[in-house]
Amino acid sequence: MIEKNINNKKNSKVKSLIFLLIISVSIYLTGCSSATDSENNQSNNQETLSSSISSDKNVKIHFIDTGNSDAILIQEGKTFILIDGGDNDDENLMVDYLNNQGVKDIKYLIATHSHADHLGGLDSVVKNFNIENVFVSNGSAETKSYRDFINALANKDLSPSVPLENKKFYLEDSYFEVLNTNGGDTTNEQSLVLAYTNGNDKALFTGDAEEGTEKEILSKLGEVDLLKVAHHGSRSSSSQAFLDKVNPEYAVILVGKGNSYGHPHEETMNKLKKMGVKVHRSDECSDIVFESTGDGVFTSCKDGSYKKGVREDGSSEKSNNNTGQNESLNKEQNASNLSKIVYFTPKGKSYHSTKNCSGLSRSKKILSGSIAESKKNDPCDICYGKQ
Repeated sequence: MIEKNINNKKNSKVKSLIFLLIISVSIYLTGCSSATDSENNQSNNQETLSSSISSDKNVKIHFIDTGNSDAILIQEGKTFILIDGGDNDDENLMVDYLNNQGVKDIKYLIATHSHADHLGGLDSVVKNFNIENVFVSNGSAETKSYRDFINALANKDLSPSVPLENKKFYLEDSYFEVLNTNGGDTTNEQSLVLAYTNGNDKALFTGDAEEGTEKEILSKLGEVDLLKVAHHGSRSSSSQAFLDKVNPEYAVILVGKGNSYGHPHEETMNKLKKMGVKVHRSDECSDIVFESTGDGVFTSCKDGSYKKGVREDGSSEKSNNNTGQNESLNKEQNASNLSKIVYFTPKGKSYHSTKNCSGLSRSKKILSGSIAESKKNDPCDICYGKQ
């Protein structure tokens, strides 16, 4: 096989988590994964063919409206990729949407990272559809949502694996590459980033990747036609250096109306507006479907606004452009107050309520201090609730 597999142990919480940790260790020890001869031959043949023949099939990219969570379906002919699967309460929505698109088999099921708002509905997807390959990020989690996902895979004798970086994984003629598997100090920064190519069309799917991940992959990036904006438009992502490098024509933001975090943030929207990027938002257009012809992408969804997010109570996130040192007053309500002791890493973007948070499990150096002293912009998704 091309990737290292996690050993499935059905109905065993402890063993499942242990083997998830083995993924992290083995990927660093080997830096690559094994492959069957048949898959290698197929991949080599496809790469040779694609070098002289670009895809002449229209590809549909569905950005499914699951509120303030991610779910993306890519369809080429009768071949499908699913990137993330919404939150726990999106299970029925996900199954219904996939059924309505005629999905029976999913060639690649990808959980970009272990947060519930990206994989909460995937256990239901696994139970209801035939899955060929399952890719996960390099890391582990102790949340119920992640355990439900792993147990659903085990019950169907499926083994999740960390994909090999920069290898081409084909649908039919189109393909995607994973740009990062090294993980990061936080769960968000462990997000798999996928570069997708259909003929001359290029798209980038970023999960909740933050600025640290963006810096890590910057040298691998080129311009794209379509960008899935990371972390629902949070200020912790979409650095100017990253946006300048990918220079998208279109940007999609998966975000819920009146979400409790004020996504998308003003800083992100101002950058996109200044660059003249055409924005499409699920809080304004619901489901967003792009079509890729191999020589251009388009959507029937009308252009969205550059407005910052508004919470259910009518308030909005305050800009953090001036100092970047303290969390805005609204977010501080979730983290108590600025004098509260929190935990953080030197390079991480988030602060944590406990040093035992699973988001810090791979961190070698954990510091403590007040929120003001941490100079971090965001409360941890796990400690303070999903974003």
